Amino acid sequence: MISKKILGAVTIATVALIVSSCCSCKKIGGEDNVVNGYITVVGNEPFAKLAIKTIEDKIFILECDEELEKELLKQQGNYYSIKFSESKIEMDIPVLKVISAIQIEREKKDESK
Repeated sequence: MISKKILGAVTIATVALIVSSCCSCKKIGGEDNVVNGYITVVGNEPFAKLAIKTIEDKIFILECDEELEKELLKQQGNYYSIKFSESKIEMDIPVLKVISAIQIEREKKDESK
């Protein structure tokens, strides 16, 4: 009788843990799936990746079509609002599938600091 109660409690706790961990990925950009930050590149060639760095120093890899990627690579250091459709974690780094990117007027980031 006691073992059934323990098994039930463990099952409920496990389900709650799985649900909460799955939901945390969707909260990266808030309800609108938008992240604001400076366009940057992380890694070294030939493995460099396009990314965005927020004011809170969080880095997100950006997955986008080839045309948008080329345009954003030219815009390194500029402040953008990135709208994304989904997010995932690869090698402990969040990756965003980009829908659109809109430049926001803000001072260009000074890399010398």
